[in-house]
Amino acid sequence: MKNINKAIAFAKKETVLIVAMLLAVISAFFVTPDKAYASYVDFRTLGLLFSLMTVTEGCKGLGIFERSAKFIISKVNTAFQLSIVLVGLCFFSSMFITNDVSLLTFVPLTLTALSTLGESGNKLLIPIVVLQTIAANLGSMLTPIGNPQNLYLFGVSDMKLENFLVLMLPFTIVAGAMLFLWTLAVCKKSGKLSVKTDITAKNFDTYSTKDK
Repeated sequence: MKNINKAIAFAKKETVLIVAMLLAVISAFFVTPDKAYASYVDFRTLGLLFSLMTVTEGCKGLGIFERSAKFIISKVNTAFQLSIVLVGLCFFSSMFITNDVSLLTFVPLTLTALSTLGESGNKLLIPIVVLQTIAANLGSMLTPIGNPQNLYLFGVSDMKLENFLVLMLPFTIVAGAMLFLWTLAVCKKSGKLSVKTDITAKNFDTYSTKDK
């Protein structure tokens, strides 16, 4: 009974992994396993992705991203500026540390930063986090290391880095402009364009303690 409970708890925690494994088993009935199966795995992309995740986690563990974000946020004066910075952090950082890592790093910081606005921050929280999620996915499309899909496509296409960047740059610029306008619209609609922030070292110390 104890093992069954552990298995159920594991399945709930790793739902995506379980579903992926089930789908892999089902797919084996349509494409019969053979010696060619090993060639289906793109070990180059997996190796690059593993190296990227290792370096990113190392930087994250050292607090490089967190300290950089705190420094930038501490320079803003209004709710609109804060919102633009929070969305911009996800947009630009996702180009280099992947969209998932960007969100995992900066959304918790967003909770602390917006809490300095009191009730105004609570009303902005959900819209800003939604915009951050969109920003992380849009910003990551610029570079090959922005997300696993780009890394794979970059490898199989055999493109040069500069060609890839030139191809994706117009879309990224348009996406960034639209995010800016949406953030402006969200803050304007909420009447939070000029609300003063109160971000202090104590606020961030609380964030860091909770994060650990």
